[in-house]
Amino acid sequence: MKRLFNIPLMPIMIIAALASVLALNAQAQTSSTQRVIANIPFAFSAGKTTLPAGRYTITVLNPTSDRKTLQIRSMNGRASALVLTMTSDGNVSDTAKLVFDRYGDQYFFAQAQLAGEATSLAAVRTKQHLDKQVAKAGKKTVVVITAE
Repeated sequence: MKRLFNIPLMPIMIIAALASVLALNAQAQTSSTQRVIANIPFAFSAGKTTLPAGRYTITVLNPTSDRKTLQIRSMNGRASALVLTMTSDGNVSDTAKLVFDRYGDQYFFAQAQLAGEATSLAAVRTKQHLDKQVAKAGKKTVVVITAE
């Protein structure tokens, strides 16, 4: 085998092997996307964004991180928001669930739980959400939507 330049063959083979392992790992991560589809029948706030009622896809953008980011995107692609989360342990759920906090007629995305997972992804509270909590102390209602 003829070599280009004067580079030893062994380091090139090691680099090629590492590159193929990294490519397979990246492919495995993208094929196991954590995603939920839900019909949300009311307008709601997610992070600093207000989204209209409708069908949404909720996707975990960084599944290997301990601080996961959710993308909440309408099925028609017209509305979306990114939500930073913290994990909280709970019971394993057979179905995916979305939880909203309601104050009067305003809804705030609070957490998501994927089917078969014991961990919930709780949204980091925004100042707007915290202000509503204080203003309506004791008047919060929790709304749970079962996803598809």
